[in-house]
Amino acid sequence: MYRVIGIDPGSKSWDFFGLENKEIILDTSIPSNELIEEPSKALAIIKSVENIDLIVAPSGFGLPLKRVSDITEEDIFLTLLKFDTKEKNKLIGLGEILRLIKAEKIPGIIIPGVKHLLTIPRYRKVNKIDMGTADKLCTAVTGIRDQVERLKINPKSTNFIMVEIGYGFTSVLAIENGQVIDGIGGSNIMGLRACGSLDGELAYLIKNINKKDIYSGGLFFISGHLDFTLKDIILLAKKDAQIKLAFDAYLSELTKAIHAISSSYSNKDKIAEILLAGRSSELQYIKETISNCLEDLFPVKLMKSYGNISKHAAQGAAFIANGLLGGEFEPIISNIKIKEAKGSILDDIYIPFDKHNY
Repeated sequence: MYRVIGIDPGSKSWDFFGLENKEIILDTSIPSNELIEEPSKALAIIKSVENIDLIVAPSGFGLPLKRVSDITEEDIFLTLLKFDTKEKNKLIGLGEILRLIKAEKIPGIIIPGVKHLLTIPRYRKVNKIDMGTADKLCTAVTGIRDQVERLKINPKSTNFIMVEIGYGFTSVLAIENGQVIDGIGGSNIMGLRACGSLDGELAYLIKNINKKDIYSGGLFFISGHLDFTLKDIILLAKKDAQIKLAFDAYLSELTKAIHAISSSYSNKDKIAEILLAGRSSELQYIKETISNCLEDLFPVKLMKSYGNISKHAAQGAAFIANGLLGGEFEPIISNIKIKEAKGSILDDIYIPFDKHNY
């Protein structure tokens, strides 16, 4: 009997999902802003479940598997990739919570990000950092479980494109034979808030790019309505030209990303479907619009959720914890080769940058 917890440190909320084998023992969410102000709240949620065998701690950009008890400040930097520790945002909250978990001696583990996986050819990693944060890997695991159970196949037969539409970022991953073979991280695709890849000349004009630039310029910023929800945007897109421009720009970027990552498969015919994840994907209009854009290529489905409150990433994190302990999900976790992950998120970067703070 394994008691595990998975954590998803999202842009808008942190989600916690706990299992005792396959039985749900924790399923909750808390606004990210609350944890920034009071990181101890995360600890209180974790400690509400007794006798935990393992938690998958919030891992950011990830590390090759490492127990939280062994992490250093350098490790925390590599999960955050943030130099200015005085700037208040969710990443700093993540670092503080890792320190608390370590101090309390809670059995936790940091998991890899997508770039650490050896199932991705090295040449696809050149000059890339964000191929998908650790929570995106967790979401992929939930998608693999979905296909295994729904299609009654083994993990090595799962094949799909994962599209996760989060509050800030959108990410696309390629899963072939139950393994992640490529990824386009949230800082490389326009999101609801994030700008996505920056034009090189625009980056030059901005000069001093920081995290807030990466988190801005997306759909909500283009629409001119930062306080809107995606549902608001959808309702007004047919009436407001600027909102329609924002929505069309977002869909264009997403469609191109899906087409691009489909080229990474050994054979496009292996792609069974696109699985949509993230709370924003649950809006019927989003699913229908993406389906219409790709109707000649792949069927589009919503990824199954195994909880009532937490997002797919927190659920997948719990499945990973279970699998690492040898539980029910061990075949999925063994096949995805999380244990074999290695290297640094900064490997194979050939563009000079200032490493004096690293």
